[in-house]
Amino acid sequence: MLAQPVGSRQHTSNLRRHMHTLHLTNGDSAAISLSRSGLAGSILPWRDVLHDGPVPSDRDRSAFNRARGTFLSRSGWATAEAIAADLSARDGQLDAVQTGDELVLWFEPDLYDQLQLIQVLARIAAREPALRPRITIVPADCFLGPLEPSSMPPLYDARRDLTDEDVAVSASAWEAFTATTPNALPACISALEARSAARTYADDDAVRLPHLAAAIRRMLEEYPDTKGGLSRTERQICEVLAAGGRTMGATFQAQQRAESWLWLGDMSFAWYVQRLSECAQPLIVQRSGAAVIGPPPMTDAKAYWDRPVELTPFGQEVLRGNADHITANGIDRWYGGVHATSSQYWRWDPHYHRLNAS
Repeated sequence: MLAQPVGSRQHTSNLRRHMHTLHLTNGDSAAISLSRSGLAGSILPWRDVLHDGPVPSDRDRSAFNRARGTFLSRSGWATAEAIAADLSARDGQLDAVQTGDELVLWFEPDLYDQLQLIQVLARIAAREPALRPRITIVPADCFLGPLEPSSMPPLYDARRDLTDEDVAVSASAWEAFTATTPNALPACISALEARSAARTYADDDAVRLPHLAAAIRRMLEEYPDTKGGLSRTERQICEVLAAGGRTMGATFQAQQRAESWLWLGDMSFAWYVQRLSECAQPLIVQRSGAAVIGPPPMTDAKAYWDRPVELTPFGQEVLRGNADHITANGIDRWYGGVHATSSQYWRWDPHYHRLNAS
């Protein structure tokens, strides 16, 4: 058999790369619908709850994946080493997308997805513009997971090209989120809002990142507030229980209804409640008075979600603004790259929409 000319081999290789499409989405639910949609290309779920735990700069990928693996292993689903290896394999799939390929981004409007979106775009921003793939984003003003596979091709056909400026703005937001202080995040919100008045894809056929500013603001609302030291989510949980005890499951469902866009998963919710319960002056306890500890991994969690919980008298006082959760119980929590401790933390002023250092 005659050898294929070098020029033809390169042409075939370039054509193959040009034809490659990587669909990148937030998790397995949307990935399943995409896999059944008939769209060509490979699919990569970008799994990570970036609103929980330490999220340092990822310029050192190995150190970043180890930090995330150590935190996520608390769920008990896998070891820190296995999770770090999975994140590294995921990174490799994104790194393999080259010039001439297309990266199609499928992300929902909520905080969980938008943090993943800026992480992905920050990875792309690290490349020279000439070495980047074509980057497009589907105009999702909805949750993708519940969609039927037949709904995916129309969204794909309506996808919008991201510009180098979009990539740069997203990278700046990621850098601000992973910084050791939150000081740059308010400026990110202002810069995003100045780019366009549109807050949904439906508002403007040209807008490409309409949900990012609101998502970053939602992240800032997770800092303890100036009224009683509660994050917005913690306040929502306490407000649900202020009217009377409920099961954990019913409390979770009611808290979810207080959000414009659902972003908090059930395991994250369990961590939130545990922090409010397993402290010096608990705000939430079981009906027996015992602390509310999250369900053991790899077990039937029904008993946990059926467990009645209630607000303590101290929790009632915090909710009224007569006591302060942080003053009483301290703080040890990560917000992206910020490690808030009792010696250095920030409060969110919901009236003036700004952060105050404490």
